[in-house]
Amino acid sequence: MRDQLKLLEELQRHDAELIELESLCKALPERVQKVEAAIAALDQLLSEKRLELADTETFRKSQEQDKKDAAEQLSRAKAKSSQVRNLKEGNAASRELETTRRQLEQREEEIAKLSQAISEQQGKIAEHEVRVGEQRKELAAEQERVAKRIAEMQSKLQAAKVHRDELASKLRPDFLKKYSTIRMRRGLAVVAVRDGTCRGCNMRIPPQLYNIIQRGATLEICPNCNRIIYWSKLLEEVSETA
Repeated sequence: MRDQLKLLEELQRHDAELIELESLCKALPERVQKVEAAIAALDQLLSEKRLELADTETFRKSQEQDKKDAAEQLSRAKAKSSQVRNLKEGNAASRELETTRRQLEQREEEIAKLSQAISEQQGKIAEHEVRVGEQRKELAAEQERVAKRIAEMQSKLQAAKVHRDELASKLRPDFLKKYSTIRMRRGLAVVAVRDGTCRGCNMRIPPQLYNIIQRGATLEICPNCNRIIYWSKLLEEVSETA
């Protein structure tokens, strides 16, 4: 019975190791996914910046066309002012010239502002492109590291599963079934009793039961938490004998 209890305790340690390895194998790809998500966000921002730049360039082209039209209108107004025949026509021609000049100046100012905005947008896009390029390199390196790490973890996981199966095969079927049932419900299935206290629920067990588990002749359950219990010194003695 002591050997069976020792096997149960060892099986539990291996099951905990399996859970940890499986958790690591799951967490590693999540690290890559976070980097991929960050790059996707940068790509989206980069796409938006490019669209903004395209809109600004389109608007500048329209302003340049307006400037061209204003310049042609100014030329016509100058030609008309040279042909005035009286004061009334002269005043009208002067007003038209002034209005056209203001329109031309406004277009030139607007074009200058748009050119500055385009230059700034191009600079920001270049910065984002560099940043995305750097993160893509980091992602490729991270993917390579994770792939190697996953391979290592899976190898360890496979070896741990084989060892776990070997341990399970040495247990009595009814003990193994009992252990598996408790583990599914409680997580921790096998706990020590020290100084009359169950280390699973920290409750004292009945004195008679404490006497029974010290003999190590039967498989006993804690009446409080329903876990398999054993006297801590019993397995220590088994280890020393081994």
